[in-house]
Amino acid sequence: MSRFENKLCPICRAPFTGDADVVVCPICGTPHHRACYLAKGHCGVEEYHAQGFSWNGYLPDETPPPEPRETDPHHAEYPSGTPEAEPVPELDFSQEMQSVEEYYNSLVKSMNDETRGADGVSMRELTAYAATSTMHYGRAFSAFRKRANGKRIYISMNLCSGLFSPIFQFYRKMDLLGLLLILLTMVTSLPSLLMYAGVISATAVPAWFNGVYMLCSFVNFAVTVALCLFGDYLYYRHAVKSILKIRKRFGDNLGEEYYEALFESGKPSWLRAVIGLLVTAIAAAVTMVLPGMIG
Repeated sequence: MSRFENKLCPICRAPFTGDADVVVCPICGTPHHRACYLAKGHCGVEEYHAQGFSWNGYLPDETPPPEPRETDPHHAEYPSGTPEAEPVPELDFSQEMQSVEEYYNSLVKSMNDETRGADGVSMRELTAYAATSTMHYGRAFSAFRKRANGKRIYISMNLCSGLFSPIFQFYRKMDLLGLLLILLTMVTSLPSLLMYAGVISATAVPAWFNGVYMLCSFVNFAVTVALCLFGDYLYYRHAVKSILKIRKRFGDNLGEEYYEALFESGKPSWLRAVIGLLVTAIAAAVTMVLPGMIG
């Protein structure tokens, strides 16, 4: 009886209860109330027999409910179907780009400023003398000429100035500073070379020698860090002195030829860098020979 419960009788259209007296049509299998079948005398859907109707739980004029779909436990169901993907918001970098452009234009404008500062030179002269890497040196020189909280700024990070010294100094035509750095390197390398040459025994190192060795190592490290931090300021002071000397040659005729002369005078020199490298190598060789001569 359970398979007929709540199904409709084709004659009275009432649903079957659990204790209903049901008979089934021998042709199509459609269930009926026994009383309804006997009163009608034949199947309630006899007109469909010719079409091959076979009862499958629903009468011919009933619309069976949709079959349940197999659901994925990881699939979310939505009352109104699959929702449309939310549109990805467009990223607007216009304000950031405008700020960068304004900063760039302001920097370019300041680099072409011909107003002389307290150092006696203008940003245009300094930029012309730097010749290359003008954005980097333009920012650094501009900071050196200003004051922050009433104090002058001396620091501008330049790793090349420290890590590649003294070659970098010769490249930027700071020959005197490059030579001083070579001499300093020779002096601070002597303790290591004395041990290497056997002048100082590695097994019986005097206490004072350890102190000198540590001091030389610290000096080398401190000079490298100082050049990374203050190398741009040293170059700035070098540029100011060079510009003032060149300006004396031109007098009041400070036209385009003057700025071209600044460019040519300050333009970095690879030849100087190579010569500086050779001088450094020769100095290193001499330094290595000295301990043997002392021994």
